[in-house]
Amino acid sequence: MTTVPWKVSLHGGHTGQFCDHATGTLRETIEAAIAFGYHTFGVAEHAARTEPRHLYREEIALGWDIDKIQQDFRNYAREVRKLATEYQDRITLLCGFEAEVVPADRYAEIMLGYRRDLEFDYMVASAHYVGELFIDYEQPTFDKAVEAMAGLEPLVVAYFRGVAEMVEALRPEVVGHFDVVRKFAAPHGSIDTPATRRAVSEALEVIREHDGILDVNVGAYRKGKRAPYPAAWIVQQARELGIPFCFGDDSHGPKDVGQGIARGREYLIENGVFSITTLTREATGLGRKVISLI
Repeated sequence: MTTVPWKVSLHGGHTGQFCDHATGTLRETIEAAIAFGYHTFGVAEHAARTEPRHLYREEIALGWDIDKIQQDFRNYAREVRKLATEYQDRITLLCGFEAEVVPADRYAEIMLGYRRDLEFDYMVASAHYVGELFIDYEQPTFDKAVEAMAGLEPLVVAYFRGVAEMVEALRPEVVGHFDVVRKFAAPHGSIDTPATRRAVSEALEVIREHDGILDVNVGAYRKGKRAPYPAAWIVQQARELGIPFCFGDDSHGPKDVGQGIARGREYLIENGVFSITTLTREATGLGRKVISLI
């Protein structure tokens, strides 16, 4: 198989082995990544939550508890490192995790502790909450968050401010699905207002300051969105600031691996972005490489 340089994902690899809302095993997902033609695949399973109030309804129904989630996450850290070694002649596997921003008052300590103690290569920092309000789950949950914040615009502004604080606190290599707050926003109006644009600009400045890479999250296509995260106007603003981009298939099982990556490439080119940045494993530690899209 001819290697396609831009076939890289730095955000994905969620599997049913370690995540209640995914399918398949990590090994099956890696095999799918090789079959798709990835030369580099960043595996970033969800970080384990630490408090019962943050368990998902489905996890509770399955009888899961915090002890199980914590143990699964430790098992994941061991398994992904083991498979990275096993498959090193076929694909570069980067061992990462996707951070959570709860509990709001101490998530940074927890996430940085995971990175240190479990020896991850890198971190994808994604905000699924605004404070303690879950905004990336289902429409009724999002609607309650809008009500709690007295409107869509205050919620969205708080979301992007939270993203900026998250990047400042965690200094992640990758910032995941930057504007996922728009996922369920349509019934309440547009997230593109002067106030939200200011909040977006402030968050992008923090990402630029800390050398973050923006995840072009093509998983949005699987959710029926016409564009990935982030939206075109955000891509263009980030491009003007010199912020680099990467692809994330946000795969939640082998069948998702690679879906939307080619569309994501076309999307970036249409918005004046002609390269992506990937992470590399070097003898001296983590490195970066710019890859042309054309």
